[in-house]
Amino acid sequence: MRKIKSTAIIALAGLFFCSQIALAQMKHDMPAGESKVAEGIRATLVVTPSKSMVDLVLVGAKNGKTITAAKVVAKIKGPDGKVQEKELLGMQMGEVFSYMNTLDMPLKGSYSFDIAVEVEKKKVKFNFVYEVK
Repeated sequence: MRKIKSTAIIALAGLFFCSQIALAQMKHDMPAGESKVAEGIRATLVVTPSKSMVDLVLVGAKNGKTITAAKVVAKIKGPDGKVQEKELLGMQMGEVFSYMNTLDMPLKGSYSFDIAVEVEKKKVKFNFVYEVK
């Protein structure tokens, strides 16, 4: 009986430890990115090749309020000329709400992002370029 109790305690401690590691890995610290403003919306693109991640933060240019109800589609053209289309999904990670998706960037060179944002029946386009060195 003691062996079962000890095994259960060790298993619970292991689960707690693993959950803490998972939460730490999920923490989404947003590094600085490039921002552009169009039609009252400020879009900040953050590309993190080491995590194969692209994030787009949308806020009202005048009021600074986060935009959480948008449809966002990105067309990404790589240095080899190939185009990928990705829907960027809105998600709250920690204190930051962003539209994100995974993105493999295996080649060095310029990646151009043509991003279409639809919010409140308004369509806005943003263009960014990111250089992988």
